[in-house]
Amino acid sequence: MNCIIVDDDLFYCKTLQSFCERLDLNLLGVYSDPVKALSALSETDNVDLVFLDIHMPDLSGFDILKSNPKLNVVISTMDESKAIEAFDYNVVDYLLKPVTLDRFIRAVNRAKERINPSKNPAATPAPASGAVPNKNEPKEIYVNVNKRLVKIVLDNIYLIEAKGDYILIKLIEGKNQVVHTTLKSIMSKLPENSFVRVHRSNVVNIKKIVDIEDSSILIQGEVVPISKTYRDDLLSKLNLIN
Repeated sequence: MNCIIVDDDLFYCKTLQSFCERLDLNLLGVYSDPVKALSALSETDNVDLVFLDIHMPDLSGFDILKSNPKLNVVISTMDESKAIEAFDYNVVDYLLKPVTLDRFIRAVNRAKERINPSKNPAATPAPASGAVPNKNEPKEIYVNVNKRLVKIVLDNIYLIEAKGDYILIKLIEGKNQVVHTTLKSIMSKLPENSFVRVHRSNVVNIKKIVDIEDSSILIQGEVVPISKTYRDDLLSKLNLIN
């Protein structure tokens, strides 16, 4: 795997460089100047993975991400507050300094899986009628829970409820998560073919619906109300037989 390091902290550059050597990664370059890194990236398509700091002079890590949206990037930073924003750019992983070798290895393994995905991925349910499958749809999201980033597999979500300034994400395995955000915000991160708003306070995973009556849905043993405002949108996404 061909890698580069972009970080203005020379100490951490050396740390990451030693980790790359221990894993036999092919390190093509180490850049303390993000401008030079951006120039180098524009001249080659041979970089498989970038270890990227966020806060650097002249250009930030986000500037590099915006200029190279197809890059496989692992963020390494001391700033935990930018994690959610980073995952908006579909980064591979988000490492907090000081980075340990064990955590570094996990990030590299995630990158390898993205670059060379399993040849036999698990079968996924067919999309609703009229929906076109999108290979780039996310399979998981990361949410900020008590200053920890928690990974949630989207297919495990059956219901999301608004709770004042928070939302409650209900999961099939029962490990529900409370997140300080809004329904509108999380809806922007969810694939619209699978998740639909059915009430001002509720979003459901279409794949988990068991039964629908005039004003309610049965999902995972719970009855969820449907408002007239959202009913037509829900029905348009179902594989209906008339």
